[in-house]
Amino acid sequence: MESAVAVVVVGMIVFLAHLFAVGFEKTRIPDVLPLVILGVLFGPVFHFVKPSDFGQVGQVFTTLALVIILFNCGLELDLNLLMKSFLPALKLGLITFLVTVATTVWLAMQALGLGPVEGCILGCIAAACSPPVVIPMLAKLRATEQTRTMLILESTICEVLGIVTTLAFIKIATQSDIHPTAMIGHIIASFIMAAMIGFAAGVVWSSLLKVVRHVEDNIFCTPAFVCIVFGTAELFDYSGPVAALVFGLVLGNIKDLTFLKNVPKAQTVSLTYQEKTFFAALVFLLKSLFFVYVGLSMQFNSWHLAGMAMLLTIWTLLVRLVVVRFATAKTLSTYDRSLVSIMVPKGLAAAVLASLVLQSGVNGAETIREVAFGVILFSICLVAVLTFMLERGWLDKFFRYIYGNSHVLKPDPDQLVTGPFSHVDAIESASKRHSQNESELDGTIGPGTGGPSIAGPGG
Repeated sequence: MESAVAVVVVGMIVFLAHLFAVGFEKTRIPDVLPLVILGVLFGPVFHFVKPSDFGQVGQVFTTLALVIILFNCGLELDLNLLMKSFLPALKLGLITFLVTVATTVWLAMQALGLGPVEGCILGCIAAACSPPVVIPMLAKLRATEQTRTMLILESTICEVLGIVTTLAFIKIATQSDIHPTAMIGHIIASFIMAAMIGFAAGVVWSSLLKVVRHVEDNIFCTPAFVCIVFGTAELFDYSGPVAALVFGLVLGNIKDLTFLKNVPKAQTVSLTYQEKTFFAALVFLLKSLFFVYVGLSMQFNSWHLAGMAMLLTIWTLLVRLVVVRFATAKTLSTYDRSLVSIMVPKGLAAAVLASLVLQSGVNGAETIREVAFGVILFSICLVAVLTFMLERGWLDKFFRYIYGNSHVLKPDPDQLVTGPFSHVDAIESASKRHSQNESELDGTIGPGTGGPSIAGPGG
């Protein structure tokens, strides 16, 4: 009976996710917010379900959601635009991360009584933006493609920095045998080697796609392979998220990698219309369940610490406001700079790190975990509310005052993109590219009588 109820609940969540997505079109309230609130009601409020009920399956699910969301995100990134956005994203990410950590350390020492190292741990967790939260939030906002690309890259950079530095400070707090130079070297190596793994895997897989498409039910092979790429990078202690993002980037832009034509026997092909729409629908499903899981994972045992978490959330947003004022190009529209300044939600990576702190026995671990969980919930809710207000135009005067020296107030309509990260938008995006793939796909579709067709219309 309990399993039947669980299945019914999952089905209802998916239907509600569709309803919330439609509601966004009418009200401009991000569908992320009601999904998280739904999770909070299921978990901390009414105690219908606890994260521990899922055991290891819950951790595997959240990792799988991260992998597929980042992979699909990479598929839709434009390589040329990414090259232009990388340095601005790196600059914004590094400055935001460092300033957030530094100011959080001071706040943690003054208001929570934590030591410098423990304050650094909390600061690194609070500075780790979450790509699986940022990407769906960007899905239907009126952002230019340049701004969207920059935010995706920046959130990925900040999450990796947050994970690596938090683990390093935990070692410092418990073992005192790590040096700053070693930590910096590991961070750089984590990025570079993960990108190389993702790039190599993307080239290899695009070369194998013609063969793979003769396998029955082959549409599941690419998601399986991206999981292998992610896991391989993590096993070598590199960044799995970066590897998954780069893998998707290579598959989505394989036609633009002209140097591969000079490599003997390198016959690469891109993904089909049906494959891209399948991945987008998979992202929609995982995203919907992911945010409910985020909500039910929250834990609150102290009103005082919950208040401190809210204070820290507001503090990080104020820090971000100042950083964006000086670290972004003035050629961005006021709307885009406003969106960048509020897009700092935290996610389950921060929750996992907070749990690791408790397991490690660091001084003040309970305080760190409670505050971190509060920051996750409040940041998602606050960012969702602020994006709603921004879409409604209620914050125009405020941001015009802050960023009044921007060259334009609103983004160019020709550059607007509502993001291919909802399943409907992905279908529209993929259909534009379908005609480019048709000539390449002739003769490459396998028999697969029992599996879904991947040829698309006209295949």
